[in-house]
Amino acid sequence: MDVFEQVPGPRGSELETLAKTRKQPQRYRWFDQWLAARPGPLRALVDTTVDFVQHHEEHTGKRKRARRRKDHEQHLQRLEAIICNLAYAVLSPPLGGRIAVSLGHGNCGRTRYDCPVMGKLFSSTLDLLWSLDFLDVQSPSVVRGEVSSIAVSSWFASKVAEAHVSLADFDRRQDEEIVILSRSNRSLRGKDGSVRKDRIDYAETKDTQRHRTNLRQLNAYLAAAAIDFLDDGLEPNVDPFERTMRRRFLIFSNQAQRFDQGGRLFGGFWQNLKSDRRKNIRIDGEATVVLDFSSMFTRLAYAHLGEKPPAGDLYSIPGFEDYRSGIKFAMNCFLFDGGARKSWPTELRVGVGNDANDGDDGRTGNALQAHLPFGSTVALVKQAILSVHPALKSAWDRRLGYKLMFQESEIMMEVLSRLAARNIPALCLHDGLIVAAPAAQISSEVMSSIAREHTGYDFPVCEKP
Repeated sequence: MDVFEQVPGPRGSELETLAKTRKQPQRYRWFDQWLAARPGPLRALVDTTVDFVQHHEEHTGKRKRARRRKDHEQHLQRLEAIICNLAYAVLSPPLGGRIAVSLGHGNCGRTRYDCPVMGKLFSSTLDLLWSLDFLDVQSPSVVRGEVSSIAVSSWFASKVAEAHVSLADFDRRQDEEIVILSRSNRSLRGKDGSVRKDRIDYAETKDTQRHRTNLRQLNAYLAAAAIDFLDDGLEPNVDPFERTMRRRFLIFSNQAQRFDQGGRLFGGFWQNLKSDRRKNIRIDGEATVVLDFSSMFTRLAYAHLGEKPPAGDLYSIPGFEDYRSGIKFAMNCFLFDGGARKSWPTELRVGVGNDANDGDDGRTGNALQAHLPFGSTVALVKQAILSVHPALKSAWDRRLGYKLMFQESEIMMEVLSRLAARNIPALCLHDGLIVAAPAAQISSEVMSSIAREHTGYDFPVCEKP
């Protein structure tokens, strides 16, 4: 008998006890390697720090000879990145009060996603600033999954305050990669069941150059636009200058490099805000509204099939009148599935609340966002939907959703570009926009027009309450 078979493992209740008593790793906001300083108070603080460090090295004998030109440039960039991260932590304190840093050399600087400042001298630069009381460094504990971290010192925090640094003083390096390609590896999953995605150091193409150029033009326009957020005193703090948009494309384990799957825009401060907080966004000093394509993904699927969708709410299914959220969730699942689904994702709870009453499943303790009634099996829900949308059967279970997502993102990029040409700042919400209230009508018209140009079909636009 195998020796391992002679030792019984912990029972279910024992596993739960172990999970509760096992120390969990500390999670902190990651060091932002691309953070930089604009001309002004922050730039002056960085320059003062550089002079201070240079004086220290010269008068303590820490440095015997001058750095080579390239090494000196990277030294300055490293100091700038660290000082900017410390100053940002003063203005927007991270959860837990510390910033996570990776001190291993690894493959830093070898891919398009790596910044030169994160090279082998990053750790020694942190140690130098630690000795000068700018920060402190904390090594990870024995807890698996924890990393090193830094925290700003009270002395340097006072210097940031004395310099009158504000969030408007921060910038980002221009060499940051904003076109991202990830490979989805469904055979490797995290503890939460999420699919692992690895960034691909792709070869440059005309498509990637076009995507990057368009994004940089958009980001330059947004950076100069009059966009603000009225402080509501809630957490987390909102940085209205966090406007750099990126696009993330996706390939699967058996696919070569391509850029026609995914591609949604992400990165703006407004995207992760709860809807009630978005009401505090101001554009050109005006209150804002949210414009949304009605049932966009389902309409894109119909357009792909060359079919016209039925009139009315596409997510209204007989027998599920109080469960629109669950029907929408299910239809999107079928569009992204690569084969026949047998069960629902954990995000969708069945028999727990409805759209009028979120409910609680008693296990997560969280309000739910998508609901289906008790007994809603995959087969039953699919049959109910196909009774209203029979044409969609040929669009499901073949990962069409990823290509539709690309089409959606191309539509939104052109909408943003057309509006910018009319000097109308707009903030993208995947298939919707945040615009100044006075610009709502013209923005809605532009959205409808471009969607029709791309698909040949009408896409209704509505203003969300």
